[in-house]
Amino acid sequence: MNRAQVDITIVGLGPGAVGRQTVAVQQVLDEAGQVFARTHDGIDFGDLLSRGNVTDVLTLRDPRAVSGGRWAAATHAICDATARGPVVLAIPGHPRFGEMLVTETIEAARHRGLSVRVLDGISVLDLVSTSLGVDPIAESVQLFDARKIAVLAAERPFAGGRFTGSPRRPMLFTHAYDATICRGLHQILGGVFPAQHSLTRIEAAGMPGERISEHPLADLGALGGNVVVFWIPAMDDLEAGTDPRTMQRITARLRQPDGCPWDRKQTRESLRKPMIDELYEVVDAIDRGDPAHLAEELGDLFLLILMQAQIAHEANEFSIEDVYRGIATKIVGRHPHVFGDAVVDTEADLSGVWAEAKAKEKAVTGDRGGKDIDGQPFAMPALERASRVLKTRPVAVDDETPELLRLVSEIVARGEDPETVLRQQLRDYVERHS
Repeated sequence: MNRAQVDITIVGLGPGAVGRQTVAVQQVLDEAGQVFARTHDGIDFGDLLSRGNVTDVLTLRDPRAVSGGRWAAATHAICDATARGPVVLAIPGHPRFGEMLVTETIEAARHRGLSVRVLDGISVLDLVSTSLGVDPIAESVQLFDARKIAVLAAERPFAGGRFTGSPRRPMLFTHAYDATICRGLHQILGGVFPAQHSLTRIEAAGMPGERISEHPLADLGALGGNVVVFWIPAMDDLEAGTDPRTMQRITARLRQPDGCPWDRKQTRESLRKPMIDELYEVVDAIDRGDPAHLAEELGDLFLLILMQAQIAHEANEFSIEDVYRGIATKIVGRHPHVFGDAVVDTEADLSGVWAEAKAKEKAVTGDRGGKDIDGQPFAMPALERASRVLKTRPVAVDDETPELLRLVSEIVARGEDPETVLRQQLRDYVERHS
């Protein structure tokens, strides 16, 4: 696109100093008739703001507006100014790195039919990579806006899954302006990294006043600043236990040809009883009201789920990703009143939505034959099965009724649970004969 035909040119100023701007950006600034500059505390803009044709965009920002509307007046002013000739919008760093003003200006220009071009500047990622001597591509760096992550703290305990960072790869957090952001960020990262995990604080990266310091994650809440970013190094793959892929990797390693002999010889059939036993232990922890023990037992059960998925993956049947995908699809599909636009006002509405969703599933997957003639799972223990079935199909006791079925039926008829009754009687028997 010819420069004379462009209505708005958005340029990156890099870290601010003239010598750190590209030749193309400097040429555009020198030739500009109208310049709007997005200033930032802690960045030296040299003589740019002293020019008579430059407007400080911060004077047009409405700090009281709700998020997403603070730059409305500025974007209108920039677009309106094109009626007088081409406009330059100058942004610290790279225009496409975390600057909402740029996004909103481009969108406003599009609606007005105005042409826009963007000229690169040195980004914060460039500066941090040089300051720390790291290669962000080789290290698979994860890049986050600290402001967006910090707000998730207010959504706890219902923010599960919203933060997508993995401790298995390094993280870079930008826009860590103040203590509020850093406290929220600390709350989120505290669930991912141990408190003493080291982080690097970089202030004024690539500028004359650059300062780099090391801190434990526990101190993060008090480390913010105007031009501060945080580099958090990765944890070892086998230590990053808060990432579910770590346990998946451990399970796969156990099953490798040079892995653990015991784990190597397991089959889905050999793990059947251990899965039942672990589930019983989960229920025991629930019944005891012991959260710490429950967390431990859920972990043991999760290992067995991963083992089953790994065995299936080795046989080219399915993988743990298929398990995740299947249950996510099923649950979202069964809750259109949560994840879609269905309206549920009554229990009857909810039952109807659920039945319709299950019917749609069955039309796609067919009847997988997972239930016995009485409607219960094939592998359900007999006492639990009897308790459920006899509540809806009471036994008419006669001389031909089997003794055991008669006894169980009488217990159910009294409103008691056969499993509970038998368990207590067995405990009493063992205590008497111990």
